[in-house]
Amino acid sequence: MKKFLRCCTIVLGAGMSLLLLAGVVLYAVGMQKLTKSYPDVSVETVNIPTNSDAITRGQHIAIIWACTKCHGEDLSGTLIDNNAFSGTIPAANLTAGEGGIANSYNEADWVRAIRYGLKPNGHSEILMNNYSTIGDQDLGDLLAYLKQLPPVDSHLPEMRFGVMYPVASALGLWIPAAEKIDPHAARPAEPVPGTTIEYGQYLSPVCTECHQAKNIGKAVEEWSQEDFIRAIQTGLLPDGKQISLAMRKKTFSELNDTELSALWLYFRSLQPTESQK
Repeated sequence: MKKFLRCCTIVLGAGMSLLLLAGVVLYAVGMQKLTKSYPDVSVETVNIPTNSDAITRGQHIAIIWACTKCHGEDLSGTLIDNNAFSGTIPAANLTAGEGGIANSYNEADWVRAIRYGLKPNGHSEILMNNYSTIGDQDLGDLLAYLKQLPPVDSHLPEMRFGVMYPVASALGLWIPAAEKIDPHAARPAEPVPGTTIEYGQYLSPVCTECHQAKNIGKAVEEWSQEDFIRAIQTGLLPDGKQISLAMRKKTFSELNDTELSALWLYFRSLQPTESQK
């Protein structure tokens, strides 16, 4: 019996040592990925309007493309995670207040960050969503809004990784947007805003950051266009139940009827017709 227990102890000890070694290796590999530099990304010039309509439109874009979801309603930054497992993960203060980045960012820096998920030094913005397909007009209006934000002071801690993000990155479970974006790909055509499948596809990243597009199409297969609009804007499903808490954010309720109708058309278009089933 003692020999058996001794063997079990040795096996368990060896297993724990192997797990620890694997964790150390994965952490190191993940950190290499998360701190990788992308120095050869050329940033295009985007026209930034100054009129009030563009600024108002830019505020709308900041909400529906989830800038305010991470950076806060006034875009003065938030602390997304702060624990030993995840680490300390801030979303930057985007204003010109103390602790903000606006005073140090030029126009190319903003385009690099939003469209390519990169910091001015070429390193990846770890939690940045993939906004590589955002059109020039929408991006210009968004920048017009960001440039006139009231300064707000904030004192967020510096980013410090725990175990989760490096290990997840090494395993391919967490891929920063910069890793997924081909900076040399041709810019996609920007569709005219309207109730069209094309415009719905253009807007779909606001949904597909969390969901598979085909899964959304399947979920709303039996919904009318009015059902879809009502669910997103009010948080109530067609059966009267509440939509998930994450979907009750202003990010989604801000979407207007045209945008939601376009999204509904796009997601419905992904479902096979009766003849294809």
